[in-house]
Amino acid sequence: MITGQWIPLVPSMLIEAGEVEQFLVEDKDVAVWRSMQGHVQIWENRCPHRSVRLSLGQVQGESLVCAYHGWQFAAEDGHCQRIPAQPDQRAPKSLCAKSYAVTEKSGMIWYGGDADYCADLPLEEVPFVYAGSVTLSTTLPQVQDYLSELGISDCVSHNRLVWQGHAKDSALRIYLTPTQSNVVTIHAMLLQEEHATQRHPLLNQMRQDLELEQLSYV
Repeated sequence: MITGQWIPLVPSMLIEAGEVEQFLVEDKDVAVWRSMQGHVQIWENRCPHRSVRLSLGQVQGESLVCAYHGWQFAAEDGHCQRIPAQPDQRAPKSLCAKSYAVTEKSGMIWYGGDADYCADLPLEEVPFVYAGSVTLSTTLPQVQDYLSELGISDCVSHNRLVWQGHAKDSALRIYLTPTQSNVVTIHAMLLQEEHATQRHPLLNQMRQDLELEQLSYV
């Protein structure tokens, strides 16, 4: 498990204002949502009331509303703002959706887990456009070794989750999300002056090569 460091989770453009989606990161089920004012949140995907997935809920202004009983949780701290069955009562301060550290940079939403502090991301704020994702049944070290063999360099050396410098496409940047113990999601981004009209071909190549490698161990 990666602690105290940012993990790239999902391209920013995939979570628009008013949207909420479910993702896995390091075996955690999380709800990623963006308020109507554009503030992105990463929460445990469980309502503290009846444990219904918050990703089934609806964004209303700066709050996320659970789909089951309509409990409403505030973006800034996850505190329950409203209980429809008890409209005249204020929810206790301890009643909160569990939130995780989150930031946005270089076109990605980053997950910081429970850490009180995450090291700064040594990435220049360069505009990138999304060029597709692929989820593979493989391990993170296998993906990292594969990229290294292609001659791509890790540009955030402390966690080896960001790679750039492909010989055939210098504008390409690769982000790795460890979703489960043996599952990795790979995101491709291109410098904004490039045109990403379809999924980058390297993703298809990685799927073919790494899945064949996995089969060779069976």
